[in-house]
Amino acid sequence: MAETKGKLTLTFWGIQGRAQTMRWLLAYHKIDWENKQYSFQDKAEWFEVDKPTLSTDFPNLPYIKDGDLVITERPAVLQYAALKTGNKDLLGKSTLDTIKISQLYSFVNDLFIVIRDLAMDKDWEKMEILDEKAGPFLSKLSMNLGEQEYPLGYLTWVDFFVFTNLDLLRRMNAEFLAKWSNLEKYWERINKGEIEEYRKLEKCPKVFGPPGFQG
Repeated sequence: MAETKGKLTLTFWGIQGRAQTMRWLLAYHKIDWENKQYSFQDKAEWFEVDKPTLSTDFPNLPYIKDGDLVITERPAVLQYAALKTGNKDLLGKSTLDTIKISQLYSFVNDLFIVIRDLAMDKDWEKMEILDEKAGPFLSKLSMNLGEQEYPLGYLTWVDFFVFTNLDLLRRMNAEFLAKWSNLEKYWERINKGEIEEYRKLEKCPKVFGPPGFQG
C-alpha cells in the first residue's frame, strides 16, 4: 500500500490486536491516516523487507510514520497519535496527571493480557470465566472512575486503551459490562459518532487476532 505524503501512516498486521487503540483514537479525533496492514500470508514483507530498513533503532509493530519520523512501541505510538490531534490535554494537564495516565495504562495492559489469553481459550464464552479472570480488573476500574466521565476527569489517550478492553469484553459477552453501570456508560460515551462510523469502514479490522474471535 502506497504511503500518502503529509499523512500519518499507522502500520500493523491486518487485525485489531495492539494497534486498535491507536485506530480508535485517530478515528475519534477525525485524523486522516494511512492504514497500512501486513498480511499473515506474506510475513516476509515485514520481516525481510520493511523491518530491516525501517528508519528507527527499535523496529517493531505497530509503528506510526510521520514524514521521516518513525515511532514504535504501543505507549509511545499512542502518545504520538494523541500529540498529532492537537489536543494537548490528551497527554495530561499536569506532570502528576501524566504519571497517573502511565499508571492506568500499566494496570489496563494487565487486563489486555488476560483478555488476549481468554480469546485463545474456548471457555471465554462462559460468564463465570469472565467474572473470575476480568471481573477483578473491572471492579477496580469502576471504583477509579466513580461518577466522573473519565478517570482523570477529562479525556486522555489512555481512555482509548480502556475503551479497547471494554469493547473486547462486550464482544465476548454483551451483558458482561452491565454489572458495572458506570463503565457501560463510559464505553457508550466514547463509542459514538466517529467511532461508530469508523467501525463500518473496510479499513477497520473486525478480527481481534486469534482465529475464530470475530466481532
